[in-house]
Amino acid sequence: MTNTEHELTTVLVEDERMFSEMLARSLTSVSGLSLVARAFNVEQGVEACQKHAPDLLILDLALPDGNGIDVLKALKKIRPEALAVVLSAHADDFVTPPEVESQVSAVISKGDAHESLSMHLRDLVQKQNPGFEDEQVLIDRLTPREQDIFDLLGAGLTNREIATRLSRSAATVATHRKMIAVKLRCSGAALMSVAARYRTQHGKIPS
Repeated sequence: MTNTEHELTTVLVEDERMFSEMLARSLTSVSGLSLVARAFNVEQGVEACQKHAPDLLILDLALPDGNGIDVLKALKKIRPEALAVVLSAHADDFVTPPEVESQVSAVISKGDAHESLSMHLRDLVQKQNPGFEDEQVLIDRLTPREQDIFDLLGAGLTNREIATRLSRSAATVATHRKMIAVKLRCSGAALMSVAARYRTQHGKIPS
């Protein structure tokens, strides 16, 4: 799916490998974000920031070689307008250091990071790119029939197979498919890829 607005390049700094992998998968479901690097300590985080100068930093505080805030301080020198989301097991007790207060857009508890982080990042994308329309918003605008076809495309079915499944003609399915492509701003292999990824991440669309 394409969008003319600028994607927020993002670096994730989290030392727990499984948790980092879970967060990385979660980030792929947020339209308007591009995860450009993952780091597992302060040194790697600073290197990633120097290499990519990201728009956004998502970082854990407790890292093996220091405090995650040190990564944010390094990024601020490179890109003063960059933002950060802090992840902490003690989010309620965290006090943002004054020197990076304007960079920290949220402090999120690691206990509910999966849902809260995605929600905050979607809001952040909208604020940074007012004209941007989230992928989920575009999919929600599909008609029930279009959602059925989009879901079956995600399952890998051809137009003819979808037509058989829905008791429609292949020509009718093709017409719906063209309209889906217009609404989601992608076509051909890109549409199949979006549908397959969405089905994998979310399961069948409820109609």
